[in-house]
Amino acid sequence: MKNRLCSLSILLLLLVNQGCVIIGYRNHFSRDLTPEQQSKVVWVTPDDELLSLKNDGRIYAINGKQMQKMVQEHPKVIVYQWSPHCSSEACLALSTIQTLCDKNGITLFAVADYFHDAFTQNQVLSYPLFIADEKYYKTDVCHKLEKRFYIDLLGEETYNATKDINWYRYAYFENGEFVKYLEDPYVELGNK
Repeated sequence: MKNRLCSLSILLLLLVNQGCVIIGYRNHFSRDLTPEQQSKVVWVTPDDELLSLKNDGRIYAINGKQMQKMVQEHPKVIVYQWSPHCSSEACLALSTIQTLCDKNGITLFAVADYFHDAFTQNQVLSYPLFIADEKYYKTDVCHKLEKRFYIDLLGEETYNATKDINWYRYAYFENGEFVKYLEDPYVELGNK
């Protein structure tokens, strides 16, 4: 009986630490992050200008409308919905997708699903790592954050027309307009 309780406790601890992937809640900023990690998060106000940002090692909490403005400033863009612990073939390492985008003349904006372990992996990006702003959207429930962020980014009509696509991680834009979601960036960008 003791072994079962111990095993169950370990399993529960692992599930809780997986953030959005299993539980549906992202790491809460003030409860789950160390003071050092908190100092590396920039809470951008809705009126802040983001067009001249470069990667400074911090994570920028923004809304989808701010991302849309940045997308409109570049001829080709991929907005990558990135999960730090995703091991699926659909999830590319930040260094891999950044190299692929550079090779194809595409600007990459990576949006982390959650804070956990995102701080140590964003140094390979040209632009800062972004995250949907839980304060702006007034929720830390992952599916609600993603939905609200993408409605703001794509517009409600486009979001509703594409919300059931299984490979939503790579939103591809040309001249500020959403083109499609890429299922496999390697294949669709002609690199496989």
